[in-house]
Amino acid sequence: MAYSKGNFQRLKASLRETLTDDTGEPLSCLLHETPHSHGLLNLSFCGGEHEFHHVAEACNIAGVITSIERILSLPRSNIACQEMAEVLLLRLDVLREYICTAIKRSQSSHYSETEADRVIRRWAGFLKHPSDYVFAHGCFSDLEMSFDPPAIEIDCAFLTSWDSLKIGERDQRKSDLAHRLVIVRLPGIDKIEAFFKSSADHLKDLIAANSKDGGLGRAQATNQQRILA
Repeated sequence: MAYSKGNFQRLKASLRETLTDDTGEPLSCLLHETPHSHGLLNLSFCGGEHEFHHVAEACNIAGVITSIERILSLPRSNIACQEMAEVLLLRLDVLREYICTAIKRSQSSHYSETEADRVIRRWAGFLKHPSDYVFAHGCFSDLEMSFDPPAIEIDCAFLTSWDSLKIGERDQRKSDLAHRLVIVRLPGIDKIEAFFKSSADHLKDLIAANSKDGGLGRAQATNQQRILA
C-alpha cells in the first residue's frame, strides 16, 4: 500500500495521543523525574539553587519521537507521502532500538519484544537490505493487475515467514525469487499505530520501574555527576 496525506495526519494524531504527555512533550521526558534512571545526571547552577535532573537517553528518545512527528508533518501531497514512506519506517526502527537499549541498560525493567515491534524491525531489515531477500524488486505498487508468472508480494506475512527461516532456507528462498517481479506492500497504518502504543507501553513500564525504590536498589550505581556553574 501507499500512504496518503490522510494517513499521515491520522498517524500524527495517534503519535501525539500515545507518545506525548499531557503537556505535549515526548513521553520519555518523564524519565527526567524518575530517581533511578540509568545515567541520571544531577545538574545544579548557582550553588545548587536550581537543581534538576537530566537523563541523556530520555532526550535521545524524545528527539526521535519529535523527528517522527516532523516527518508526518512534512508531506503536502499523496506523492510526497509515498516518497517519505521508507524514511518514516526506518525512523520508527530507530525509535524501537533506542527504547530497547534504554530498557536493557536500565536494569530496572525487562524488554519483551511485541509483535508490533517485530513488524517494524522486519520492515527496517528489508528496506535497508532488500538484496538479502530478493535479487531485484519492483517499486511499491497498488496496481491491481495480473502477472505471469504471478508477482511476489513482500508484505507483513511474507516478512513474518522469512523471519522464521534458517540461513540455508533463506538462501534457497532467495534463489526461488530471483528475477521475479516483486510488489512491495507496506504495513497498514494500523500496524504503525500498534507500534506507537507498544512504544508508549515500554516507556510507561520503564518510567514506573525507575520510580520505585523496591527492586531497583541501584541509586548509587547510576552514573551521577554534579555540574557546578
